[in-house]
Amino acid sequence: MTDVNIAVEMIADALDDKYDVAFLITADSDLVPAIKLIKKIYPQKRIVVCFPPKRHSSSLSQIADFSLSIFENRFSNSLLPDPIILKNGYQLRKPVEWQ
Repeated sequence: MTDVNIAVEMIADALDDKYDVAFLITADSDLVPAIKLIKKIYPQKRIVVCFPPKRHSSSLSQIADFSLSIFENRFSNSLLPDPIILKNGYQLRKPVEWQ
């Protein structure tokens, strides 16, 4: 249901004029129909597709206004510190596989 939820929210946000440019992080071509609908109703809206590491979709690249690939080092360079300590003392820790 995640793809459906993303598509619904993208369309709803376009209808509510909540964005001029949407950044979509996926390589799932199931979202192509939603992007086509947005572009049909609001041709001025721009959709940028950001592909996760080692993933790509030609159909998304073709329909998007722009696409790019996110490389793994971008994720590792963008991680929050570990741990994050909340005001109440609770510690938020990243998963072991991210370390």
